[in-house]
Amino acid sequence: MNEETTTDTQQERRDGSSDLSAPAGLSAPAGAPEGSPLQVPAAERRDGSSDLSVPGAPEGSPLQALEAALAEKEAALSEAQKNLDSRSRDYDQLKATLDDAVKAYRKLAISTSPLYSEDVISGTSIQEINSSIQKVNGLVKKMRTSLESELKSLIIPAGAPERSGPDLSGLSPRDKIKQGIQEKK
Repeated sequence: MNEETTTDTQQERRDGSSDLSAPAGLSAPAGAPEGSPLQVPAAERRDGSSDLSVPGAPEGSPLQALEAALAEKEAALSEAQKNLDSRSRDYDQLKATLDDAVKAYRKLAISTSPLYSEDVISGTSIQEINSSIQKVNGLVKKMRTSLESELKSLIIPAGAPERSGPDLSGLSPRDKIKQGIQEKK
């Protein structure tokens, strides 16, 4: 490496040590030794002193303000966590209640009609159960319509057939005369 080559953060010296002075726009905190690696942007410093506070700093210092803000945020976070836990328990209770209600609704739906059976009516929500019921009702309606149309084609008159005389078409003329004489007697 050439001795005159420089980088943005460090410049090598002839004796091998590094120059830790602040780059342009940065300065060391107040009270920090010359060339300290702790650098605070000069633009962020007020009145020329360091923005970093130390324990036991006077009240109103930036560190105490940050600690107070942190305590407020932690309290708000704790309250939000309690609220979340409470709502999570409420959700779990409502979910269990809903599941019980859906099971009861399914049992009630199955018991209301002999057309519904446990293997036909399914679902884990009221909407799914209602959809199953509608499918079963549609299937029953189609079957009923089909059976009714089939029965209409097989019309059988009610009651006894009409009385008529014996069939004489196969008899000879002589037998027909004999039959006529017997009926008159």
